[in-house]
Amino acid sequence: MALVGCGTTRMSDTLRTGTEQMLLSTAIDRSISEMDFEVLSGKDVYFDPQYLRGVSDEGYIISSIRQKLLAEGVFLKAVRDEATYVVEARAGAVGTNRQDVLIGIPQTSLPTGAVAAGVPTAIPEIPFAKKTNQKGVAKIAVFAYNQVTGQALWQSGAEPVTADARDTWVLGTGPFQRGSIYTGSNFMGQRIKLPWTRSSDNSANSVAIGVPTNVPRLFPEDPGVVPPSPPSVAKGKEAPKATPASFVPAVPPSQPQPGRIPATSPPSSTSSSTSGFRSDTFSLTQDAQGSSGGNAAAGAAGVFIYRSTTSQPATP
Repeated sequence: MALVGCGTTRMSDTLRTGTEQMLLSTAIDRSISEMDFEVLSGKDVYFDPQYLRGVSDEGYIISSIRQKLLAEGVFLKAVRDEATYVVEARAGAVGTNRQDVLIGIPQTSLPTGAVAAGVPTAIPEIPFAKKTNQKGVAKIAVFAYNQVTGQALWQSGAEPVTADARDTWVLGTGPFQRGSIYTGSNFMGQRIKLPWTRSSDNSANSVAIGVPTNVPRLFPEDPGVVPPSPPSVAKGKEAPKATPASFVPAVPPSQPQPGRIPATSPPSSTSSSTSGFRSDTFSLTQDAQGSSGGNAAAGAAGVFIYRSTTSQPATP
């Protein structure tokens, strides 16, 4: 009796279960490991992660792609304008699914007042067999292009990749755990060997290309490697600055818009310019409502710019 005592262990649950995190990270690892970045080996690349913003496990996806790029011999640049090539990534799906199957009596709630006092108002679940199947799904796509010329270089394609975890209870005993996130078959978290266990329970459903992101690997650094120099147009000239593509409307705002018919006015004799360009003004006196449904506003004016190769006024 003198040796009797008690101990207390404090336990808490995270917002996301370990199984959910394992399912997603395993699916992400497999999806990225399938990508072949060999075409970018030895090139200076800037990785643009802006289209992954807000995706579940965003940081893990970005870091895994950067790791895969480096493992394939890519020179990553921290500044976009220092790289010739840009790699963009997006995620079509990063999430989990769950299916439950029960053979037995499910939990049932009885109507209030239908039972006598002291009798439970709910029938507990009585399973003869129960199975839960959870899946993590990742659909990630990556493509690369030359930001100096604007030409496409490579794309990975987008195929959904899954990781699964299957839990089974028999007559209340369990769970018997199998799936791609486990090493073999487990019972209550302990490894067991069952007669019906397949040897491929923990094998990937896809083949990794190049260097997988989830295996140990040593990369000896070569001090003689010289990274590519920043892109340039010609020797001695400043490297071009990469700017995002801009939208060009079909009809520039400076040009007459549909529904507006300009009428020319004679150019001034003093409107010559040494630059080879002339500017004339036009008043919109005609209404094109019948042809396009527009209605020219009173007092509206437009500008027309053209190039003149002679000293005489050119015909617009």
